[in-house]
Amino acid sequence: MMDTDKFIEFANQIGKLKELKRTGWYKDAGIDKEYVESVADHSYRCAMLATVLADEAGLDSGKVTKMMLLHDLEESITGDIIRSEKENQDPKEVYQRELDAFKKVISSLSENLQEQYLQLWKEYQTGETAEAKLCRSVDRIDQAIQAQEYFKRYPNKKTLKKFSDDNDLEKRSPETEEICKKLLEWGNSE
Repeated sequence: MMDTDKFIEFANQIGKLKELKRTGWYKDAGIDKEYVESVADHSYRCAMLATVLADEAGLDSGKVTKMMLLHDLEESITGDIIRSEKENQDPKEVYQRELDAFKKVISSLSENLQEQYLQLWKEYQTGETAEAKLCRSVDRIDQAIQAQEYFKRYPNKKTLKKFSDDNDLEKRSPETEEICKKLLEWGNSE
């Protein structure tokens, strides 16, 4: 059984994601920070969407759900760093910083869970399995859908379209191909 204090420590650490706003929406799209979704909001919808798609495709939906719930946990320490900022940094250093943060987040869990969750996080990062490819694609799909939702509220924010373009929807899995095509139609419309 897990130590109660360590469980609460873990809960407090991941709870920071409920308050952490997704940076790209206010830095790149100009959405008022007060109305921007949190990382936890994003992770929850990603987990639901990926689970449904995995079940439909006969993939391991339990693995997919865990992978999506774990994929941004390190941001409770590193913050939500937008891609354009990461692109100006050494990818190996970025990965190591995120890996170290992820390990710190899960450090209060049992060794067994740490190993299991770390493996799933790394699998997501490499994106080589069918489940990881699906999850990485769903991560982008959620962003494109969120851009559409913001655009309905803020139709003058044309920059939102760039969150649903070929660059952002390049990570596709067979299960998400048609969804990405549909989202690209919106992103490429005038």
